[in-house]
Amino acid sequence: MARRGLRHFIETRLGAPGRALIAWRTRGQAEALLARRGLTAPAARIATRLDDHVRRGPFAGMHYPRRRGDIVHTAKLVGAYECELHEAVERLIARAPALVVNVGSGDGYYVVGIARRLHAARIVAVDPDPLAQRACADTARRNDVGARVEAVTLVDAPALERILHYAGRALIVVDCEGYEDELLDPGRAPSLAYADLLVETHDFARAGVTARLTERFGATHHVERIDVAARDVTAYPDLADGPADVARGLLDEFRHMPQSWLVLTARAVAP
Repeated sequence: MARRGLRHFIETRLGAPGRALIAWRTRGQAEALLARRGLTAPAARIATRLDDHVRRGPFAGMHYPRRRGDIVHTAKLVGAYECELHEAVERLIARAPALVVNVGSGDGYYVVGIARRLHAARIVAVDPDPLAQRACADTARRNDVGARVEAVTLVDAPALERILHYAGRALIVVDCEGYEDELLDPGRAPSLAYADLLVETHDFARAGVTARLTERFGATHHVERIDVAARDVTAYPDLADGPADVARGLLDEFRHMPQSWLVLTARAVAP
């Protein structure tokens, strides 16, 4: 309880410097975890071999250098990261949204990957972490979409409504550690009724949030739930020259369970 209180104090009272401090410490802990499992050197070798480019999946070809604390970098490069979602991402991109909002944009994997695929869309990246904002801007620049990615630090439901209003078809990608429960509120953001959403839900942080969002959007969206699936290391030839236990470690996404995603496809088009 004391640790959570200290974190809240740092985030709210110290602003961006406080959030940067927390992010740096968290990323250091992630680096230590990778080192304890003996994965640091194998991950670096694969990144060098692939020249920090994503090999397969919807974002194949994206230049995605590793940042401090990114313990799933190898999974992203070889095309295993959140591979449960690849088909859904392709379907959502095919609907050609005019606006893409990524809440929890991190180092830019999704927001830049989608920007590379949707050349005419307005792209908004939302993340309160100053280190993530800097990394996302660099990832966008490396992939020649830097001028198109708008950075936003914080967003609540009314602010999201202002972004979505009169935007036409929109796609919202959300990964914000439980905040989806408050943010995705059609009562305060009515334009959500016409937006497609890809939401990582965090029932470990907000018990019942997956069920609540399913009910909340059931009348306006087609709802598909996707659960975490096991990885088959033999499906990724880039890992074939190392020990199987190392390969399994490099594909580990270090998730808190229960973990799932909701794909919410709007039934109607914005008026």
